[in-house]
Amino acid sequence: MAVKKNLNTILKDVYSKGFFHLFSANTLIHLIEFGSQFIVAWILLADDIGRIKSFQSFTAVAVVIAGLGFNSSILKLCSEKNRTRIEKQILFSSAIKITLIFSLITVGIIFMLSSFGLISKDTLTNKFFVYYALSIPLVALNNLVIGYFQALKSFKEISLLLLISKGIHVLIILIATYFYGLFGFVIGLITGYLIGISLLLYKTDFLVGWNKTTKEHYKENWDLAKFAFSANAVNILTLYFDMFLLNHLVTDAEELGYYGFALTLIAGLRILTTTIQQFVTPFFSEFSHDFKQSIRAFKRANKMFMLIIFGAGICGGLLLPYIIQFIYGGKFDGSIPYFQLLSIVWVIRSLPSLKGPYLLATGYVKVIFYSVLIIFAISAAPYWYFVKNYGINGALYGQFFTAIVFFVVISIAFHFTIKKIAEKNKRKD
Repeated sequence: MAVKKNLNTILKDVYSKGFFHLFSANTLIHLIEFGSQFIVAWILLADDIGRIKSFQSFTAVAVVIAGLGFNSSILKLCSEKNRTRIEKQILFSSAIKITLIFSLITVGIIFMLSSFGLISKDTLTNKFFVYYALSIPLVALNNLVIGYFQALKSFKEISLLLLISKGIHVLIILIATYFYGLFGFVIGLITGYLIGISLLLYKTDFLVGWNKTTKEHYKENWDLAKFAFSANAVNILTLYFDMFLLNHLVTDAEELGYYGFALTLIAGLRILTTTIQQFVTPFFSEFSHDFKQSIRAFKRANKMFMLIIFGAGICGGLLLPYIIQFIYGGKFDGSIPYFQLLSIVWVIRSLPSLKGPYLLATGYVKVIFYSVLIIFAISAAPYWYFVKNYGINGALYGQFFTAIVFFVVISIAFHFTIKKIAEKNKRKD
């Protein structure tokens, strides 16, 4: 009875702070970026599903480069209690300016790579990615604006805006894909993002600080963002390393499509991880100057998080295959073995996922960067060897290997960092 009462208290607490609003909004973001493939899979071939997954993998890296980690710096700096509203507005405006500049540079580089056929061995992937890349500035800005709303703890407000914009986005993608196939999917995606970011920016107050930005504001952002950017860049390379290698080493487009669809299903599980990370970061940051309170908040959140991860992994691995068979009538049965193995990988990789937000909130972004750099250095060569010699099965071996390395390295780095913080606080006391 006491356990039930405690659980009800926790659920009411996270509801009042907007967790479920943020979760529902993130679900719709996933529906656009990944889940829309479930709907258009009736229209497109498995080959095209694989191409879309390739587009998303390349774009994920490009968005990190375009954003330069400023969404992380804004989430940290604008959630600090000692800052005035105008200071937060100016920091946000400075981040928008930098994001726009680097987004345009990134898109220009992609245009050149695509025109020389260096993105993939597949001609259609190179051809259509030129258009898909136009979404990069929009996604980078979208991430930045969402980070700003989250820093202000405006979870309910941002969720409502996202619900409206993503509903329109889904409709546009469906109509465009029905009439124009893969090209329609790409154009519908870009159009929907354009509408969404216009709505989000309209609801922010970035113009208030637009003409007040100085070098100091860029520097303050960059001092934190540079490590977040480096960590995100290496982490995203590790996360999508399989698709980069497969695009250059595997020529079976249909089998790649099955693997890509399995990754799409895994992306549905990742939304849990992402949502909880986004939700807890500003609260960790709020208590960052009180170690005892912040570590207590972390431990409480982490216990609940691990239960959710195990529960979602088991349910997803057992139930989703039957749902996919029922919906598609066997069209994507080739994806099911990949998905079931990848769901185990997801659980292993997700377990230490709240440690990153805690380190970010307490200002130890360098630790995250060095950790993911070590992970990439250890796993890159074995990953390449597996894919080169065993194709798509090799990608699975690489995923397992990298997940275990990720778990071990992050756990060790977090342990020693917490020990260091605790010793510092003892000396202060």
